[in-house]
Amino acid sequence: MWHHFSTDARSRIHRLADTVGRSRLKVIAIALVAWLILATCQKALADGGTIRLSEKKGDYRISAFTTPNPFRAGPVEISVLVQDAATGEPSSDVNVAVQVAPRQQPGEFRRYPATTDAATNKLFQSATFELPAAGSWDFEVEVEGAHGAAKVNFDMDAADRLPRWLNMWPWFSWPFLVVLLFAVHQAFAVNQTRFRPTPAPRRSPQPQHE
Repeated sequence: MWHHFSTDARSRIHRLADTVGRSRLKVIAIALVAWLILATCQKALADGGTIRLSEKKGDYRISAFTTPNPFRAGPVEISVLVQDAATGEPSSDVNVAVQVAPRQQPGEFRRYPATTDAATNKLFQSATFELPAAGSWDFEVEVEGAHGAAKVNFDMDAADRLPRWLNMWPWFSWPFLVVLLFAVHQAFAVNQTRFRPTPAPRRSPQPQHE
């Protein structure tokens, strides 16, 4: 009877270890997915930026979005959504350009074409470029299409750029994550082996006496 009780208890412990192990694997998977999301979201989606302008000009409604948020020197993206002002339908047959100039030096402007190739959401046209320094900047969005030409303006203050290592952290931290996942997996494997039930010894058949 004791033997059967011991085997049954060990079997229950084994099932419990399996359940705990599956839970741990789920936690590991969630942690890995979360890390991958953080790594891939360093570049924000165009339609997930901060809206800076939505204005009707002529037959267009022009909306401008910026990333990163907070806005700062370094890699930036200006995304533009152009819609028909009457219907609200996106206007795909337009050319869009973004002009950028420091507020104190308006003559030192830079001009960047905005394209759907640079946009994550193909309803937008985006210009991705390097904002050279912190400070006050003036932006002009130019649109030209079947309904003619239009321009809208907005201004923004840019903070100092982030240290380079903060932009690169997902790529140099992944080896540490791999080591951590391997360590957790090994610990689980040891625990699973420890609680594995020992098979009952096989009894030799007793000789029958005639």
